[in-house]
Amino acid sequence: MSSEFRPDRVRLAIMVIRKSGVSKEEFSRYWAEVDGPLFASLDIAKRSLLKYEQGHCNTTVFRSLQAAGMKVVECDGMVVFEAESYEKITEVLRSDEWQKVVVPDAEKFLDFGEAQFLPLDLVTLIDKA
Repeated sequence: MSSEFRPDRVRLAIMVIRKSGVSKEEFSRYWAEVDGPLFASLDIAKRSLLKYEQGHCNTTVFRSLQAAGMKVVECDGMVVFEAESYEKITEVLRSDEWQKVVVPDAEKFLDFGEAQFLPLDLVTLIDKA
């Protein structure tokens, strides 16, 4: 594998926090079974993204890492958008579909004000896919 930045892929990771009053279980269920499929069905997402993944925080491992003295990110999950460019990801986030469909649904279980965005340029060193 090369140690150069990939010219064909970028990612945007978004650390998300569940809305106050929403249990961890309900958050994960709704996100995986309702909001995720809703987002994945959007034409803009299908057209612009190469990958959409959700990472749900594993509470048991989270606590084990804390107990071992490791600093862990305080969030309930992480969204990963992968595309050929940041412009493609931005198309999704600025689209009418995102604003009219995804945002109102996500506000049912996410605290948008607490989301943290991390744009990532990629260097692939191991790829067994």
